[in-house]
Amino acid sequence: MKTEPRLLHDVGLFDAVFAYVQDKDPTVHAGAMFGCPAAFVGSNLAFCVYGSGIGIKLPAERAAMLVDTGRAFAFQPYGRSAMREWVEIRIPRERVGEIASVLIEAVEYARHHVSHAGARAPSASASRA
Repeated sequence: MKTEPRLLHDVGLFDAVFAYVQDKDPTVHAGAMFGCPAAFVGSNLAFCVYGSGIGIKLPAERAAMLVDTGRAFAFQPYGRSAMREWVEIRIPRERVGEIASVLIEAVEYARHHVSHAGARAPSASASRA
C-alpha cells in the first residue's frame, strides 16, 4: 500500500522565529497544530511553520492586504482552500527580523482574539519533531 510522504516542517525556522518572538514577549509558548510546530498565546494560535513557510494568523483585512501587496501568499495547508485570517511568508531563518512587525501583530491578535466556542486547546505534549 502506498502512502503519501510526510511533510517535513522546518524546525530550525520555527526555532528562529519562536526565539525572536519569545524574546519580545515571553508569554508566547510553543506547541503543535495539525503536526506543525506552532506558537500560542494562551490557547490561541499566533503562527506556525508549515513546510518551509511561516503560517501567520492576522485579522482578515490585514491578511488580504499582505497578499494583495505581494508580501505574503494565501496560506493553504494540506491543499485546503485559502483561509481569510491566514497568510504564509517564506523567508530564510537569518532574515526573520525583517517580518518582526507582522509576527508581533499575530501575537497581539492571538492575545485579543476570542477562540471559537468548543475549540480545543493545543496539546501540551506536542512535539516539535
